[in-house]
Amino acid sequence: MHKKINTIISFYKFIKVEDTNSLRHVIFDYLEGLGILGTILIANEGINVNLCGGSYEIELSKKFITEQLDLGLIHSNESNIDYQAFSKLKVKIKKEIIKVGLKISENDINKNEYLNPKQWDNLLDDKPIVLDTRNRFEYLLGTFENAKSLDLDSFSDFKEKVIESKRLDKKQDIAIFCTGGIRCEKASVILKNLGFENVFQLKGGIINYLNHNKNIDSKWKGDCFVFDDRITL
Repeated sequence: MHKKINTIISFYKFIKVEDTNSLRHVIFDYLEGLGILGTILIANEGINVNLCGGSYEIELSKKFITEQLDLGLIHSNESNIDYQAFSKLKVKIKKEIIKVGLKISENDINKNEYLNPKQWDNLLDDKPIVLDTRNRFEYLLGTFENAKSLDLDSFSDFKEKVIESKRLDKKQDIAIFCTGGIRCEKASVILKNLGFENVFQLKGGIINYLNHNKNIDSKWKGDCFVFDDRITL
């Protein structure tokens, strides 16, 4: 029987992973022993983690994964929950930890420019291009004020849709966001490769923003779709 579940956590890291299969088994066995539920994606480019469990077990899980991959300091989105957000534990090996047809490295990520929630609000006050990198369904549920959608069916269409778009000025500041930040990591690289000069991404995504902005002055409007049994925030 699973222990009481009261915490959900998500984090990722783009880091070189050699033996994905061995890592998968080591992580699965450890987390299963703790009664942890959720989904972990492992690829040669890194790891993407979404878990729920007891607060103590979640802390142990994060520490274990961090040590196994020598992740160092990472940003994580962590929240209290009243019920389990996942039905089982899955640890999968993939070609990419976020699918878009582009593998990136830690060096690519180090060139990205991040804004915390307060800095994000300040930038939005300056009226940049605000680009929602999520799909059409997620955008319609909720988004930031004045945000543009690329009308994506899936994130794998992102580069093609940017190329097709006539509304994006490559010299103007462009502020991009997604649910937890991982899509923006690759979106930033794609935009810069296409010649966009000033790309800024919301650190930790919408989840991080909502965790820090629960007042009426929030620039977020609507619901945020999440990829677990809660459906929305």
